[in-house]
Parts: sequence; structure tokens; C-alpha cells
Amino acid sequence: METVRTRIAPSPTGGLHIGHVRTILYDYALAKKSKGQFIVRIEDTDQKRYVEGAVDSLLDVIEAYGLSWDEGPRIEGPYSPYIQSQRLDIYKKYALELVSNGYAYYCFMDVEETEELQERSKIEKRKLRSPYREYTVGKITELLATGRDYVIRLKVPDNEIIEFEDEIIGKVSYNSSEVDDQILLKSDGFPTYHLAVVVDDYLMNMTYILRGNDWIPSTPKHILLYRYLGWGDKLPKYAHLPNLKEKDSGKKLSKRHGAVFAIQFLEAGYLPDAMLNFLMLLGWSSPEERVFGQKEREIYSLKEFVNLFSLDRVQKTALISFDRGKLVWFNKEYIKMKSPEELSQVFLNWLEKYAADKSVMDLCKNDATLFKKLQLVKERSTTLVEMANQVKFFYNAPESVDWNIEQVAAFKVKLGLIKDDIYNIIVSLGEDPSKWVQQEWVDKMRAISQKYSIKGGDSFMVLRLCIVGSPFSPSLFEAMQLMSKSDILNRITKSI
Repeated sequence: METVRTRIAPSPTGGLHIGHVRTILYDYALAKKSKGQFIVRIEDTDQKRYVEGAVDSLLDVIEAYGLSWDEGPRIEGPYSPYIQSQRLDIYKKYALELVSNGYAYYCFMDVEETEELQERSKIEKRKLRSPYREYTVGKITELLATGRDYVIRLKVPDNEIIEFEDEIIGKVSYNSSEVDDQILLKSDGFPTYHLAVVVDDYLMNMTYILRGNDWIPSTPKHILLYRYLGWGDKLPKYAHLPNLKEKDSGKKLSKRHGAVFAIQFLEAGYLPDAMLNFLMLLGWSSPEERVFGQKEREIYSLKEFVNLFSLDRVQKTALISFDRGKLVWFNKEYIKMKSPEELSQVFLNWLEKYAADKSVMDLCKNDATLFKKLQLVKERSTTLVEMANQVKFFYNAPESVDWNIEQVAAFKVKLGLIKDDIYNIIVSLGEDPSKWVQQEWVDKMRAISQKYSIKGGDSFMVLRLCIVGSPFSPSLFEAMQLMSKSDILNRITKSI
């Protein structure tokens, strides 16, 4: 049985797109299901767009989502190096081999000439063919001797049908006359994506290539390269995945609608396992049948997904909706599923790595009751950012309180007296709030409402504003039980 080998090859020209994480997830599942290998390779041949530090950032994000690789940077394997800029001699060797066998050619057009030819090709509705394609060996030798800059282009045959069987879409057919004479080696000695990806996929024994369906037009070029390099019998299986689009839109994910990069979702407080579960179902459907007409399950662990995954369950559609509202649902479900101890650790890790506001991090680290506080706020939270915002009041008294909310404004003239009475109630309770009796506190607070002829819940709202600074909070009594009595009294005093 053939060993399945898959790969992802991100480019360090910016952040890792969340669509790439979905591709990585499918690559990972396909390899792991058959006990194969998943490889990470860095495609850094576009030196003009290279971002310093991007390689480490890309790898860190992949690791953060729990998708480990078997070979690649940080885990060297038998096909090292896995960074393309360290493999330039390899690509040049094969580019020159293609030239010597008549499957590629030197092209000496400068930038202006290239742009002019591209424009003319568009107008004439034909694919780019450089005039140097027909130059004799002798003439090319003369030009090389002058030291002029050149690129090496693929010599695409005319009017030849190129077919391949896509593992998702099915049979795909192209006429070679629709394919450009692609640049393979640039004037700076770096390969283009098309040469490097084919050479590396072959040398590293890749068996499946998973990528977005916008890469389908590149596949005929890659098939030609496999054939021209004598590797036609080792052609990998191609599977082009549906791209992600904004819900209720025909367009790809856009920054205008929210995060698009994988790290942004981590920074926004989405749990990696929730994010993976959401991505699993963007284009793939589970083989598990519906039970008694009920909706099929939606919660899957990574291990379960690996066991169930197959390419024949991937949708053939061009675009699949990225429903941000559904992602919020997944995240809330995963927050609810965490045990108090697990959630506390996840929250602390997130604070350290991704939180923009580090002000409460040290306080949370040293708080033995953090897990209890998180349990109080998690029901009202959909992300870790929301949890952080809601848990802050335990550590930081409100700097100011807006007493103009409608509920309080109706009895604002009595506010000072009401707060004094609430203060006295807290004084009358025991020194340890964790031992307070809720009913005793409730009865005394309601007595204040009766005394001043206000609604039953109004006195509670006054105390909530004193302690939290907001009309919204988790259970007020349970929150106070996790605070000190002196802190509660100080906050009431400060508000008075």
C-alpha cells in the first residue's frame, strides 16, 4: 500500500490565511488516517515580498492550532532542507535540464517588453509566447555571452489536450494553447512557484496535492513539467478544495467583514479546537448518517475527524460560506465543554500569548479562585476576549460609574441614602463573603427597595453599579463571594 504524503507550503510574505489552516487540516487528516506523513515546506522564492520573521510566525501559528508536522523546519527529515531559498542549485539544475532537452528556453525580454507582450496577448486573446522561443541555439549562445539578463520559460506545446482526474472535481481538461509559457527561473536565480513546487513535490515523494480551486489553471503547467522531467509515472493526485467566501456573498473572505488571518482569530479569543471543528465542516460532510431524522452531529475532535475524513466527502462547489455567526456558536460550545481547570489553563495561556491587554495577567496567574470566576462569566462569553473583559472587575474597581442609566435615573434623588443603607448591609454581614447566606442578603436588599418605594431589583442594580461599574454582570451574590469584604465596602464608598 502506498504511503500517503501530503504537504503545505506557505509563503512568508505575510500572515497565514485561515483558508490555509483549513487546507492544512485536510492535509493532516488525509496523511494521519493512513499513518502517512504530513510535511511543512516554506516557499520563500518571492524575495521582494519576503517579510522578516514571517517563517517563525507561520510555524508558530500552525503549532498553535495543534497541527504538528512530521518533516519540515524545526523537525528535519530525509529531504532537508525544507526552505526553498536553501535549494536554489537544485532548481537551476532542473531548469537547465529542461532547456537542454528542448522543453524550456531562455528569454531576454526586459520588463517593458514583457508587459507589452502580455498586453498584446490579452488583446489578441492568446496565451503568452515569447519571440525568443524560436531562436536557434547559436543565437541564444551569442546572447548569453553578452551577459544580458534572462529568465527561463516553459515551452508549452500548442493545441495539445492536457487532462487530469481531480480527486474532488473529477475530470479536468485544458488545451495547451490556453496555457502561458510560464517563467520557471527568474533573472535573480530564484525559481518561480511553478518550477519549485513540482521539483520539491517529486523529490519529497508527495502523493497528494491539496489546494484551493483557484489553482486549477496551474495544474496543466505542473503536469507538463512532470512529463518533461521524466517523472510522469510519479504524478501526485490533485485535489482542489472549495475556497472560502463571506456568508451571503459571492466573494472571498474580506478584511472588511472581520479577521481573515489565522492569528487574528487566536488574538480575538477563539479556541484552536473550536476553530478546527468549524473549519472541518467548511466543504466536508461527515459520513455518519442522521439518527431518527435528527441533524447530524457537529462537534468532532481532531482525532474523530482524522478517522472519518476522506476526499470523496468534500464538496465540489467552487465557494463555501464562512459563517462567522456559526463560528461564534462553535467557540461558545467549546468554552462550555471545558472543565473549570482546563478553561483556567486555556485562559492563562491565551492571556500570555495573545491578549492585547496584559494588565490583569499577573493577577490572574496568582489567583487560586480564577477558575471559579471564569465559571461565573463563561455563560455570558463567546470568546476569551469577552471573558477577559468580564473578569476584569474582580481585580480592578470601576474608575467611574454612570448613574444616568434609565433604571437608576428614576430615583436618583434617593441614590445617596440607598447607597448608605447598602453599605450598612454589607457591614452587617460576616467577614468572609464566601460564607454569606444568599437569602439573608436578598431579604435585606429587598427591604431597602421597600423602604424607598423603588422596584425590587433596583437596589441590586445600585450595588451592581458600585461593584462592577456596569449594569451587566454575572450573578452578583456569587461574584461578591469571590471578593473580599473590604474591597466591596471600598467600592461602595468610592462610588458614594
